[in-house]
Amino acid sequence: LYVTDHASGTYEDNEISRNALAGIWVKNHANPIMRRNHIHHGRDVGIFTFDNGLGYFESNNIHNNRIAGFEVKAGANPTVVHCEIHHGQTGGIYVHENGQGQFIENQIHSNNFAGVWVTSNSNPTIRRNEIYNGHQGGVYIFGEGRGLIEHNNIYGNALAGIQIRTNSDPIVRHNKIHHGQHGG
Repeated sequence: LYVTDHASGTYEDNEISRNALAGIWVKNHANPIMRRNHIHHGRDVGIFTFDNGLGYFESNNIHNNRIAGFEVKAGANPTVVHCEIHHGQTGGIYVHENGQGQFIENQIHSNNFAGVWVTSNSNPTIRRNEIYNGHQGGVYIFGEGRGLIEHNNIYGNALAGIQIRTNSDPIVRHNKIHHGQHGG
């Protein structure tokens, strides 16, 4: 699915799999509603929002994509709720290059890299998610990343529950970080 140029629409109960590029692209102020879709085994990102793309993503199952399950960049600002983002060959959620977004009450687990990556002046809200069993860290903020990380349950990750580096400046509060195989 390629939604662009202020387009909207409602997309429900679709199976989107085994595509060469992203399963869903949302760009240039497009603002779709996507519910209960199954996005999997793509050779790129599961869902890619960029160039000021928006969208409301609810109860989607996003897994086994070659790159991140959900990527946000270049001013994109999606709302992602009650999704399961898992078994990505890299990370779960990747927010970079001034990306934003609200990620609320998602299950983010079993990804090969960090569950959530935030970098390059991005500023997402990561709230009330379960972030667990990552093969690396839970939340990784680097390269001048920002964001609000609050009320998450972060556990069972191979590296740090939350790692903050290289001039990053997030707000981190009211999280439960436990049972990691490395530091909190």
